[in-house]
Amino acid sequence: MFHQKRKHIDTRYHFIRELVSNGEVHLKPCKSSVQLDDIFNKSLEKDVFEFHRRNLGVVSLVET
Repeated sequence: MFHQKRKHIDTRYHFIRELVSNGEVHLKPCKSSVQLDDIFNKSLEKDVFEFHRRNLGVVSLVET
């Protein structure tokens, strides 16, 4: 079962790596402080959480 999941990761990794080496995709460095996906998988301080939330366009319906 583990092998099946990993097989797809390996396939995607090699596909992306090939696109980069062919010059079809250009990767740019991005500071970790502006990685918007952090809001979904990390415990963040309130100000960082609110920064990411604003940049994603999520609004609070309850006044704090």
